[in-house]
Amino acid sequence: MELSAEQSHYLRDVLRLDAGAEVEVFDDAGAVARGVLQPFDGRRVVVEVDRPRRDEQPPWRWTIASAVPKANRADWMIEKLSELGASAYVPLAAGRSVVVPEGQNKMQRWQRLATEAAKQSRRRGVMSIEPLSTPAQVLHDYSDRQMWVLSTEPEALPIPRAMERVDWDRELLLLVGPEGGWTAEEIALFNEHGLTGVKLTETILRMETAAVAAAAVVACWGASGRRTSR
Repeated sequence: MELSAEQSHYLRDVLRLDAGAEVEVFDDAGAVARGVLQPFDGRRVVVEVDRPRRDEQPPWRWTIASAVPKANRADWMIEKLSELGASAYVPLAAGRSVVVPEGQNKMQRWQRLATEAAKQSRRRGVMSIEPLSTPAQVLHDYSDRQMWVLSTEPEALPIPRAMERVDWDRELLLLVGPEGGWTAEEIALFNEHGLTGVKLTETILRMETAAVAAAAVVACWGASGRRTSR
């Protein structure tokens, strides 16, 4: 397998690896294989790859759909969600969203950040960056999944209790709203679709903090609770 110019530069000039060095290669879907660098041919770097291996139990998949923070706070959120193992990130254009990313430049940057975070954390697969969606579009496009919505209402279920009830055979999608909160229309829509309201803390969190904190809880339970439930 011939590596891209960027990957070749990183292995050869940054890590200063030589022919014969062992590396690990993976694809977006989560397949992993051992690779050995072949003798360099000019600037080209080629890896001889063994047969990909897959774990017997596929990873439990979960997605974060969140309003978009300002400036580099969004980059930080994307990086951490990828490290924690989110399958996908859906940027939300909620009623009170302040930032609504348009065009492909931002999405491509986020995908690069997600890929780099996957390499750093040695997670399986790469978190995908989905198209910008409204809450109504998310409810329609992901209707086959169990859905939770992050809430500050007193009756919202603490997220550890929600995880105790999770269906491990279905993918999970968690919606995180903007710092201004959900609109009355959005709350009515969530209630109409029977979404579970979950809460993290008694304090009000920035949206990127809430998204990452919720992801950390889901990731920890996904790594331990799923195995013990089988």
